[in-house]
Amino acid sequence: MLAALALGFTLQTAQGQPWSLSSVLGKERVLIVSNPPASYLAEARQRDTELQVRDLRVVALLPPGDARLNGPRTLMLTLLTDPGGKVGTPYGRAALIGKDTGIKARYQTFPALNTVAALIDTMPMRRQERWVRGR
Repeated sequence: MLAALALGFTLQTAQGQPWSLSSVLGKERVLIVSNPPASYLAEARQRDTELQVRDLRVVALLPPGDARLNGPRTLMLTLLTDPGGKVGTPYGRAALIGKDTGIKARYQTFPALNTVAALIDTMPMRRQERWVRGR
């Protein structure tokens, strides 16, 4: 069982604005991905509505100056600069953080968003949300 709690951090967006993990912890589920391929980011953009339904924010940690930082914006995809990749190190390639701020899963490769959604849908808090929201 993964009992670890998420480690807070603040990084800059592609636009140079500070963004803090603590600003969404407890409100959203967060999938942190370190240096994902452009195709992974494109899929997250395409599935933005599904991510919204599950309160799932994808946070991509990328090297400063990387071309992937300049892609289209969506509500549930946050692109951050991680100089030297140091902030992402404790999370590995990818990690899912629940609304309770606990790390629910760690991934050695970039997880398919369907796989992450299926895991979220088994969580008691998500089942309660579906009952309350009707979706």
